Amino acid sequence: MSERIPHTLGETIISMEHIVKKFGTFTALQDVSLSVRQGEVLMIIGPSGSGKSTLLRCINLLERPTSGTVIVDGMNLTDKSININKVREEVGMVFQRFELFPHLSVLENVMLAQRIVRKRDKAEAEQIARELLEKVGIPDKAASYPAQLSGGQQQRVAIARALAMQPKIMLFDEPTSALDPEMIKEVLDVMLDLAREGMTMVVVSHEMGFARNASNRVVFMDGGQIVETGDPDDVFTNPQHERTQLFLSKILH
Repeated sequence: MSERIPHTLGETIISMEHIVKKFGTFTALQDVSLSVRQGEVLMIIGPSGSGKSTLLRCINLLERPTSGTVIVDGMNLTDKSININKVREEVGMVFQRFELFPHLSVLENVMLAQRIVRKRDKAEAEQIARELLEKVGIPDKAASYPAQLSGGQQQRVAIARALAMQPKIMLFDEPTSALDPEMIKEVLDVMLDLAREGMTMVVVSHEMGFARNASNRVVFMDGGQIVETGDPDDVFTNPQHERTQLFLSKILH
């Protein structure tokens, strides 16, 4: 197994208190409280339907909590007057599906939000885009279109696009679950590099190798609640809760 990535942690950058999220009569999150410090890589694991993605989406208000408080980088997201676009400038998100614009080239996909949101001129946006395509290992794909790329390459473009906004926090919602097995490593390698550079990351994933090497804390969710949280080695080798033990016994071979 590769060596654990060391983390230097700063102040709390995400604070969620008593979050409840309901969809009609269904309660997706039940009184969830969680904090994340600057430079931390937090891994959220758990069975399907446990509330992992909903929790992640509450961090940038893709889902608005029914009740509770979310504070990101000093901004209270649950304050009705909050400028949500200001928040999303600081919080990059990478989805399970790549969500690239099919009619734009790879370079244009990475430039677009920079031009519109960050108001960068074309030359600056293009320079940043090319640097990031180099960073994620596909500088030669700048002129290609999404349909010409593999799933792993498309996901790396999606990561470059999120990084182009120079966010303080990156959220990953099962970024490898739509990929063929041989493409998973290339995406995880990019995420490992980000972790080494000190990017604050909250990752929903079933990639336990990544959790062990890159994260400094694992949260296990079930039934819309946080059941267990701790150091990856502790959670994986000596889970305290029966539900965690049962879940891990199914996925750790």
